[in-house]
Amino acid sequence: MTTTPSSGVPAVEDSGLWDSPPDERFDRITRVAQELFDVDLALVNVVGADDIYTKGQPDGARFGFSSVAEVFCGDTVQQDDILEIEDARAIERYASRGAVTHYGMRFYAGIPLRNDRGDAVATLCLLDGDSRHLDAAEREALYRLGQWAQAEVRQAQPGAEAGGAASAAPRGDCLVGDELRLAALAIPHGLISGDRSGWQQFGGRVVVTLADVMGKGEEAGRLADELLAALQSRRDSAPLDAVRSVEDEARATGRYRDTFATLFHAVIDTTTGIVDFVDAGHGLTLLLRADGTTERLRSHNLPLGLRPRELAWEAGQVEVARGDLIVSVSDRALDAYDSTLDSLRLIGEDLRRSADPDDFFRDLSVRVSTQPVDDDVTAVVVSIH
Repeated sequence: MTTTPSSGVPAVEDSGLWDSPPDERFDRITRVAQELFDVDLALVNVVGADDIYTKGQPDGARFGFSSVAEVFCGDTVQQDDILEIEDARAIERYASRGAVTHYGMRFYAGIPLRNDRGDAVATLCLLDGDSRHLDAAEREALYRLGQWAQAEVRQAQPGAEAGGAASAAPRGDCLVGDELRLAALAIPHGLISGDRSGWQQFGGRVVVTLADVMGKGEEAGRLADELLAALQSRRDSAPLDAVRSVEDEARATGRYRDTFATLFHAVIDTTTGIVDFVDAGHGLTLLLRADGTTERLRSHNLPLGLRPRELAWEAGQVEVARGDLIVSVSDRALDAYDSTLDSLRLIGEDLRRSADPDDFFRDLSVRVSTQPVDDDVTAVVVSIH
């Protein structure tokens, strides 16, 4: 019988991350990091006294526990800033560690992730089999990703910004001509939600937005309202132009200095079936085609408020047809299943099996009420008629 090692660090025990189940919120960050930096591995590691627990990694496989002596993250949590090792094989202190001798890693860059009290409990790190060096723009990008991961670490802490039990689920439903049906579900965890969704029609175009501002409470709710209104007010703009404009305005006012927002923002042309979209760190939108195939609508963009100026935005485009469905959910909807990215697939399957969005929302609401979901849940469904 295998015994799970103790972290041996009170702050780590209090974080709720040690030996915790897989969680898409962390896997999503490591996927973005791996693709953005083109490295072999990107990990979120929780650092104990003698062992390290890998909480997040991009491919869904699990390293589980490693010895602090065999990796580099134990050194990272002692730093105030990024620890960069350009070639571990060339440094006597690191050359004999298992990450080098067993896994063949030469390059490492890690940033400490701290709880609300400032204790370093985890790291976001990059590893690669080739030696390399981070330039100034890459260091800034890693710092921004670290902010994202650190916010998730703080959200994961038991009792952090506690709200209350999930409340009744407000729903919205709208038929746009004969072409589209839009429906939404919102289940706030507390009195005020940081999730927002909305849509509007103008001519033959429909603007659809789902945004999730990090945090709970009045400030998150106010920022979510402002963000949704700002994006929806730019209805005449392409999604990429709208998001760029909102970002420029936010930079000028310092609006997202202490927080950030993930979002999915799309414009659907009902005459051509073309959907132009921008995904900013969201990655939880599916196109369920009538032929039974599924496509995930995502990009490599960081959340709004975390993108370095030098990093270009990436836009996406798909074409939809009669019988297709688009579903976009906030990350806590995954907690109603198993919290991994596979939950998104299960959400898609449940929607396909449902007679209509109302049935899907009813089943999702039951799941949320019976599972340990401790944040807002929002879902938007677009049915192509």
